[in-house]
Amino acid sequence: MIDIVVAKNAGFCFGVKRAIDMLDDIVNDKKIKKPIYSIGAIIHNDIVIKKYSERGVIIVDEEKALSLKDSTVILRTHGVEKRIHEKLLENNNYIIDLTCPYVKKIHRLVSQYTDMQYKIIIIGDKNHVEVKGIVSYGKDNIAVVNSKEDIEKLKFDKNEKIVIMFQTTANIEKSKILVDILLNLFYNCKSVMTICAVTSDRQKEVDMLSKNAEAVIVVGSQNSSNTKKLYEISKKNCDDTYMIESKEDFDKLDLKNIKSLVICTGASTPKEIIEEIVLNARAKF
Repeated sequence: MIDIVVAKNAGFCFGVKRAIDMLDDIVNDKKIKKPIYSIGAIIHNDIVIKKYSERGVIIVDEEKALSLKDSTVILRTHGVEKRIHEKLLENNNYIIDLTCPYVKKIHRLVSQYTDMQYKIIIIGDKNHVEVKGIVSYGKDNIAVVNSKEDIEKLKFDKNEKIVIMFQTTANIEKSKILVDILLNLFYNCKSVMTICAVTSDRQKEVDMLSKNAEAVIVVGSQNSSNTKKLYEISKKNCDDTYMIESKEDFDKLDLKNIKSLVICTGASTPKEIIEEIVLNARAKF
């Protein structure tokens, strides 16, 4: 029989669980005006999104959101840009804010450090919706870097006050390397840790488990930043690492003659999917 190890930190993270619990209450509340609009995907999990779409939650993009009036509008867990939030308020929408508290904390920090005349460097993916939202709370004082090459393109003066922050799902080890470079480059520079504690714990756990694994399954959406980071970490330690979204994806994997399997997940993966994959793995092996 196969030995299956499920990571202790698998399943929804705090921010996602909070959002889903609130969303269940919202869709069941007959007093709340329907339909309910969500600006982008509530979380990065297509299976969960489909479930709520069937319950009347309509996903709209940022530009469509700007035209909503007198509607019920959800702010996704990754947050939205400041201009969008302000326009929604201006248009008399009923806003239900599901933004992860860790993300909202960065919004506040960016605003505070902007007021204190700091230049701000965000380590993360400039194209990710979370980072776009974070950047919108700064002015011309903020830049995003994700590599040594990005740092070389920075136009901040070496003597300016600099504060470094992080996308909540940034790769910890990679971030440490970039922080060291920045601290050596700027004379008046400090960092404020904004990587989510759960993200940190998951990355450390996957790094440890994958070093002695025959095969690793990372369960999560293809467009989930934190899931991709887990895959990258595991792949360095275990060649037989696979990223999948569902039990159907698992059934398609060509896993042969393995006696042990590690299963870990992104922050938006429901426990039901984990349980289904475990059952299929036991039946398959």
